[in-house]
Amino acid sequence: MSFEKIISVPGSPGLYKMVAQMRNGGFVVEGISDNKRMPVSATQRIVMLKDVAIYTYEEDMPLYDAFKKMKENDSLATSVNTKSEPADLRAVLKKVLPEYDEERVHISDIRKIFAWYGLIKELVGTPESEAAMNPAAENVEEVVEEAKVEAKVEEVAEKPKAPKKRAAKKATDKES
Repeated sequence: MSFEKIISVPGSPGLYKMVAQMRNGGFVVEGISDNKRMPVSATQRIVMLKDVAIYTYEEDMPLYDAFKKMKENDSLATSVNTKSEPADLRAVLKKVLPEYDEERVHISDIRKIFAWYGLIKELVGTPESEAAMNPAAENVEEVVEEAKVEAKVEEVAEKPKAPKKRAAKKATDKES
């Protein structure tokens, strides 16, 4: 499973991975914690975790990068109870991400960050997730794949085709 296929469905607790696309444009998703499948309508709002960022004083930090920093301080990040006092949650997040903007990041966001990290911390730092979150790597893979396809097309084009007309003509000559 890759980090880019993980979504949050507003109104539904937890995180989900996309399993399949339905004909009507919706998705079938599977809960990460309970493995239960459910349909998500095309009109229902979903949030891709790869598109989420945390406000910082400099520029917004992608959630995946924040999760990588949390993984470096895993014992501290996993020791937090999401129902702790707001001051405690802010203090722990400040230790893990000292550059986060305290005024713009709400306590509900901090609770989600810690809850989500607990659900997907195994995915953070895996080669599959790193490749999915690195746009340059994606482009390289696409270019390599396109080059393979082009090479196959050229290879097929270079193969000499058997002259079917001649073979048919010879067969008719033999009959007469």
